[in-house]
Amino acid sequence: MLLTNISFGQIIESDTTTLLIPVNVGKSILVDLNDLERLKKQEVTYKNEIQQLENKVFKNEKIITTLEVKDKKNNEIIELKDSKYKLVDEENKQLRDDIKKIKTKNVIIEIVGGSIIAALTYIITFK
Repeated sequence: MLLTNISFGQIIESDTTTLLIPVNVGKSILVDLNDLERLKKQEVTYKNEIQQLENKVFKNEKIITTLEVKDKKNNEIIELKDSKYKLVDEENKQLRDDIKKIKTKNVIIEIVGGSIIAALTYIITFK
């Protein structure tokens, strides 16, 4: 690159292949470059960890969905069993009522039958 000072007419050549910077600035640049490299490695590690966590979350969501479906089916089975037991209890109650009626009827028949036998026995014996 050529720099020309028009007022004096002098031509000054400058070498742009080298750059002079203060030592403390150079140290800061090197520290920043090291930090950049370290952060790039951390970024890759973090991205891998994030991907693994996303995979775990996906698997867990699948498991949760499967368990929710199973829970729903189990609840349906429980409801069916409960309704079955309710029907059986109702039938048992009806059968108990029927048994009571039959026992009452049998007692009445026994009383009437006993009375008839007693009356016939009385008639036969004292006639």
